[in-house]
Amino acid sequence: PDTPEDKKPLRPLVISKIENKEGMDHFDEILQESDGIMVARGDLGVEIPYSKVFAAQKMMVQKCNAVGKPVIVATQMLDSMMRNPRPTRAEVTDVGTAVLDGADAVMLSGETAAGKYPIESLRSMASVVWEADQIHDEKALVVWNQQLHDQLSPEEQELNATASSAVRSATRMGAKKIILVSETGRVARAVARHKPSVPVLAFCTDPQVARRLQLHRAITPIMLQDSNNAPNKSTTRMGMLRAEALRTAKELGFVTT
Repeated sequence: PDTPEDKKPLRPLVISKIENKEGMDHFDEILQESDGIMVARGDLGVEIPYSKVFAAQKMMVQKCNAVGKPVIVATQMLDSMMRNPRPTRAEVTDVGTAVLDGADAVMLSGETAAGKYPIESLRSMASVVWEADQIHDEKALVVWNQQLHDQLSPEEQELNATASSAVRSATRMGAKKIILVSETGRVARAVARHKPSVPVLAFCTDPQVARRLQLHRAITPIMLQDSNNAPNKSTTRMGMLRAEALRTAKELGFVTT
């Protein structure tokens, strides 16, 4: 169970920014030690031939997806919107392709930091991401990495298999939502690893855990009130949290029956 007994002190997440050839050459080692990756295409295009940047981006996104770590695609995504209120068609394609490739997040930088149209840039990015997500959902591909699974501890293998089964079942049954309670974030991260096309509502009792889960695609963290008067027995307490999660989901309009 994903209970406080399993909880370890939270440290800051390490998101490694890959922006030069040295980072590319040692990408596998960097990915292993990182909590996530940022693909900085602008600087990377100076360090390696620009004709190879798109291939480098796809490689990093695929490897992050394979091990279930979040990946951010950044830099010059809507660069023309620093000066113009509408993006170019090439920029729209760039953003949409990054989403379809499996990026967990796409990032604006100069567009909102120093551009003339920061709000328009944000709205344009959000609209393209939404459209790309509709296509991605229709594909309904569940990611499974047997090599990663074999390297996990028996307990983690059980969690990984359960998460994969939940994602596959929800996809095949046409479920509208996956609802889970994740006090430490382990369960939510395990589900996110399999790239669910079904939106996941991850109910958390720790605001730090909820903030961290924001980075994972398809995961919507929601804070859950955890009564201090709840029984100490973990199974009873988890049952109460699940009931509260369902009640909250109905109250927020995510569940109608």
